[in-house]
This record gives sequence, C-alpha cells and structure tokens, in this order.
Amino acid sequence: MVLLGAGAVVVLLLDLFWEGAAGLLRGAALVVLAAAAAAALAGGGLPAAFHGAVLGGTLARVTDLVAIAGAVAATVLPAPLGWGRRWSAYLALVLWSAAGMALAGAAGNLIVLFLGIEVLSLALYVLTAFALHDGRGAEAGFKYFVLGGLGSGLLLYGAALSYAATGSLAIGPAVRGAGHGPLGAVGLALLVAGLAFKLALAPMQLWTADVYEGAPTPITAFMAVGTKAAAFAALARVAAGALGLSGPFAAALLVSAVVSMFVGYLLALRQPGLKRLLAFSGIANAGTLVLALLVPAIWVSGKAASCTCALVQGLQAPPAWEPVALLYLIAYAVASLGVFAVVAAVGDGRSADGMASLAGLGRRHPWLTAAFVICLLSLAGVPPTGGFLAKLWLLQLLTGGGRPLAAVLVVVATLVALVPYFKLVVAALQPDDGEPAAPLPTGVALVAGLAAVATVAIGILPGAFLHG
Repeated sequence: MVLLGAGAVVVLLLDLFWEGAAGLLRGAALVVLAAAAAAALAGGGLPAAFHGAVLGGTLARVTDLVAIAGAVAATVLPAPLGWGRRWSAYLALVLWSAAGMALAGAAGNLIVLFLGIEVLSLALYVLTAFALHDGRGAEAGFKYFVLGGLGSGLLLYGAALSYAATGSLAIGPAVRGAGHGPLGAVGLALLVAGLAFKLALAPMQLWTADVYEGAPTPITAFMAVGTKAAAFAALARVAAGALGLSGPFAAALLVSAVVSMFVGYLLALRQPGLKRLLAFSGIANAGTLVLALLVPAIWVSGKAASCTCALVQGLQAPPAWEPVALLYLIAYAVASLGVFAVVAAVGDGRSADGMASLAGLGRRHPWLTAAFVICLLSLAGVPPTGGFLAKLWLLQLLTGGGRPLAAVLVVVATLVALVPYFKLVVAALQPDDGEPAAPLPTGVALVAGLAAVATVAIGILPGAFLHG
C-alpha cells in the first residue's frame, strides 16, 4: 500500500516534466503496480505490524492482488479521449484508491479500517465523474458521493460506539463489546451496515446500477472488484473479532445476503444496458460471498480460536471458510475484469447501446468472444471454470456447517443466473451488418485474454492462486 501511495505521487511529478505524456504516465503506473504486486506476493506471510493496526496473512495478500488487478485494468483499458494533462490525475487517483483498498483489507484497527475505506471511496467519487462533459457521469459521481457519505457515516459512528463500549480501537476487542451492553451492540450493527453498503448488499444496493452505468468503463471494472474485495476483507475481520456474527447480527446479514442474490439476478433479467446488468450481477455475487462468513460450525470451540489467530493476529492458521471465500472472490474478480474488458471494447455499456452493441462480436473478434464466453460461464458457475469450483466449495461449506437451506438457495439463484449470462452469450453471437472489424485495443486483448486463461486455471489449480 505504501508503494501504491508513493507511486501516485511519482506519476504526478512525472507530469511536471513530461506534460501530457499519457504513454509514459501509464507505463510508470504499470511499473508501480507490478512492484506492489511483487511486494504483496513476497510479503503475504508477514505478521501484524504497528501493534496490530495493520495485519498480514492470506486475506490481506488476496485483497492487495485483487485491488492491483483492478487498477491494472483501469490503467490499460480504453478510456474517454481528450483528457490531456488529466491523465496524471486519473492514474494518481487509481493508485490512491488501490492503496485504500489494500489498507482496508489489512486493517486490524478501527481507525485504519475507516481510513482505508475513505481513501478508496474519495478517489472513486472523483473517478466516477472524471469525464467532465458527460452528464450521466457527473450524476453518477454525485449520487455515489452523497450515498457513499451515508455509508461512511454509519461505519464511523459504529466505530465510535464500539470504542465507547470497550475502550479499545483494535477490531477484535472492540466488536466483542457487542455482548456487553446495548452501546456495543449498536456499534457492531452500524459497522456491519456501513460495510454492507460498500459491498452493495440489499437493501443498501440502490446506488450500484446508476454508478456503474455512469462511470467510465475502466473505473466500473476497478470499482466492481476492488471495492468488494476491501469491504469483504474488513467484514471478515469484524466477524473474526466477534468470534462469528451470531444471533440477530447473523440473521440480519443472512437475510441480506439471500435477498441480494435473488434481487441481483432477477433484476439483471430486465436490464437493457450491459453495465447495469453487471451491476446487479455484482450485487448477487456479493450476497453469495458473504454466506461463507455465516456458517455457525466454523466459529465454535477451537475453530474460533484458529479464526482469531488467522485474521486478528495475522498468523497463518486459516479457518475452513477462508479458502472458500477467497477462491470465490478471486474467481469473481478475474471473470468480471474479463467481461468489463469486452464492454470497454464494444462501447460505453449503457442502456442506449444495450445488447445490440455485442452483435457481430463473434465474427469480428472470435478470440475475444471466446474469452468473453469463458468469463461469463465462470460468473454463471458452469464447469470447468473457477466460478464453478468456488460455488462447489461454498456449497460444501454450507451443507457441512449447518446451513443446508442457504445451500439450496444458492443453487436456485445460480439457476436463475444462467438466464442473464447466457443472454449476453447469445447477443455476442448474433450476426451484424458485416462491417469490417476495427482494430482491437491492446489493453482489451491483454485483460480479456489473461482473465480467460486465469479463469480456467482457477478451476483446475485453485491452490496456485490461494497459496502461490
């Protein structure tokens, strides 16, 4: 995260000497991201630092890498033209937002958690409305800013009440104060509500479709994967600190997760725009992901102690849910980036274009279409993709951990999800008017190709992505 923040400053300084050199600035940003990825891979096993305020471990490493992957996509995918010197500001904001995501994913302290969420959010508010002459982008940025402020307010107020109830800023002791009186209980509820907003869980998902549609497509891709990774990591640390969300907290979050699955997939059926459809897909996948935290059997007796060590102390003793949830997060992030790369290639993905913008893609760019289909199959949970394996592991965790009804609902929601995803496949294979194919942007080919290869590799060798 330090590399990402410092890299943003370097990009701004480079623009002072080579004004408007977009290629140079993009190259510098990619070098920073590569260095940050190498540091995350090399330091994934580091213990807690700053007296437990910043944690290491697999959860922090995966969050870092997902945020970096989203930032790479935001850097290389085609963006609106005519930005001129604003390229430096754009790239710096992307790097700062990725740094905030990494900080939130490694937070072991309530202050660090809030700072991470705010850094990623403030940069994304600006990036959403970055195309100045785009009215819909400005509207999306304003909506995100106003509603995002509400989510941040819930998070901050929850942190304040948790501290007041326990006198501790460390996430573990602070959230365990929920069992010592109404003040701690309200604090934990507000913390969970604030993180649920960032995850776009129902009923706090209403901002998602408008913001996804209005933002530039590279930023939508970045937001779709990075924000979810950071918010989920933070929610996992809160659950671990409380030794599992139980009672009314677990019940409320379980209902929210299930409602998110069905609201997301059912509303996706009716969406004319590509990015709106993918926004509701993201809502559904966030709900499915959160179910991994709501298995009672992983938070009892010795397993609870193992969980506390893994997430609160930063040691490598992961509970049963961790590989399941992280595999699901990785599979979703990789497939989503591949799909958004195709959306960036065919247009802005808004309702005016609709599915018609995909027509003829199979004729013009067959290899890109193949990558698109592979990523969509992963989101739908079709074998042999990473999405299928992740859902299979989740079903095993739910059925073996006392949530058989939740497992059944996941299966039903997955069947519903087949319809919108296959609708996209059919649209891409539709004939068009036979116009010559335009050259494919290098960034699109890179992101979509790597995403398709990684999606298949996750389904075959999941351990390489969790422990490699």
